Amino acid sequence: MKNSNQFESASENSAVDEWDDIKSFHGNPDIVDFPSTSEIFEAVFENTYYANCIGNGHGQTIKANERACELFGYTPEEMKKLSVDDLFETERENYTNYISVRDCERKAKSIITGIRKNGDHFPCEISSLIYFDDNGEKRTLNTLYDLSKNYSTLLA
Repeated sequence: MKNSNQFESASENSAVDEWDDIKSFHGNPDIVDFPSTSEIFEAVFENTYYANCIGNGHGQTIKANERACELFGYTPEEMKKLSVDDLFETERENYTNYISVRDCERKAKSIITGIRKNGDHFPCEISSLIYFDDNGEKRTLNTLYDLSKNYSTLLA
């Protein structure tokens, strides 16, 4: 007499534990094609409501999402050619303090001054973290929020 928690598999004609069958519907990558971590990251990066930039950890922009391009007024290709000196007032004390904190703690948040393509300077909140990509290369993920609308409302 068969155990009640087993059944005959039609494909292999052998007893299979019922628990194995249940697990197959909850994440077995052989049965369900889940997106990779990189694919999930890419989807979030491109579809968030916030401006995001990825840097190489040495001040050069590697990638910017559509919101970041709109925020600064550059195309994605132009953004790849820019450094932090092109996008932010890097000589200000709040920027240098923010970088010091990020370098020590691997993440930081601050209000700094951004520079648009047209030369306008604007206050923005930046949240940044240091990580290493799949190839072990240092990267920074920077999320930006334009505060100029908030400031103009306060000043009106």
